[in-house]
Amino acid sequence: MHDGPDIQQLFPPCVICECFPIQDELHPLYPEEEAIVRQAVKKRRREFSTGRACARRALTRLGFKDCVLARNEDGTAAWPGTVVGTISHSDVWCGSAVARQSDIEGIGLDIEKIERISPQIIRRILTQSELAWLTGYPDYERQQWSALLFSAKESVYKCLFSYLNSGITYYDACIMPVGDGLTFTVTYAKTIAERMSAQLPLAGRYFFHEGAVFTGVALLSRNAGLNG
Repeated sequence: MHDGPDIQQLFPPCVICECFPIQDELHPLYPEEEAIVRQAVKKRRREFSTGRACARRALTRLGFKDCVLARNEDGTAAWPGTVVGTISHSDVWCGSAVARQSDIEGIGLDIEKIERISPQIIRRILTQSELAWLTGYPDYERQQWSALLFSAKESVYKCLFSYLNSGITYYDACIMPVGDGLTFTVTYAKTIAERMSAQLPLAGRYFFHEGAVFTGVALLSRNAGLNG
């Protein structure tokens, strides 16, 4: 099993990450997991089994061995009770990030193939501030940055879904990349900001790799300190 790019750089040290390329062979699944994709096409089964393999290896490193990752009613993975986790894939890479709830209250990872993000998608998801920022780039760079904004919003959605126990819209979070080329800030719509603790700021990190963008966000627990 060959590892993929280092997605650990997207998260603080208390988060455990794994990333694999999606290959033709299927990774072993528990019966409860196999039931989820029994009727799925081969491509979906490859993605699913690789995601579960990534997550299981990360959980083992966190101290949770041989975990069965079934599915909740809302379609999310059923993590062990004291764990927060996230899984994402493109058509090439699959990654997972997990942490203890005592350290992290919400976590989101997203992997997007840059060429998949069309202008039609972007017009449906960006705020006016994001659109204005994007117009400052030439056409040949705009798709790359558009993919970053889309991926960051997906990571934020995954992170806040478990924390808020509800979904948010694309317009509820405004993403702004920082000049260091590694991080982005998140500004919430008022309706979301009112539900967030002032002690839990949210920012994210990203990198580009072989035609894809990788983004990650994590909400530190109120009792946890940032160690990196």
